[in-house]
Amino acid sequence: MKKGIAVVFLLLLMACQQEKTKTVTIKEDVAFLSSDALEGRQTGSNGELKAAAYIAERFQNMGLKAQGTNTYFQTFSFRPKTDPHQAVNYTIKDGDSTITGTNVIGFIDHKAENTIIIGAHYDHLGLGAEGSLHRGETAIHNGADDNASGVAVLLNLAEKLKSVNTNNNYLFITFSR
Repeated sequence: MKKGIAVVFLLLLMACQQEKTKTVTIKEDVAFLSSDALEGRQTGSNGELKAAAYIAERFQNMGLKAQGTNTYFQTFSFRPKTDPHQAVNYTIKDGDSTITGTNVIGFIDHKAENTIIIGAHYDHLGLGAEGSLHRGETAIHNGADDNASGVAVLLNLAEKLKSVNTNNNYLFITFSR
């Protein structure tokens, strides 16, 4: 009887312990964000939304507070340029052809007087969208050397700043667009 109680107690104790979160490396973040599964993360695409969800989950697992307008997410709309020299129009009128992008925002609150803002953009050229120099058949523009690596470093920095330099708060924004 005592053995049975001891076994039940140990099982309950093990179940109550928090699962340790695995530390994600910069290389792993870059590998996911630049994977073909995200199809280049073009703003407004399913790949961009998958990347946003990944970043939000990383923020949450690190214990960053959600600071978007909808949990970690802040959406915005714009009308794409029709001329490469034209400015992007973020003022949307009813009936316009628009694209919706999603920024991801997390916050480390050390209850400090000052807040440092750290940002990187995670979207990319998708299958050869505006800004791409690629000609010919569509191809995934993975963006490992650009946007994915910048966001991976931002995520690594967020992990490190949770417990050091507590004289500042930190606002991390990953931008789409």
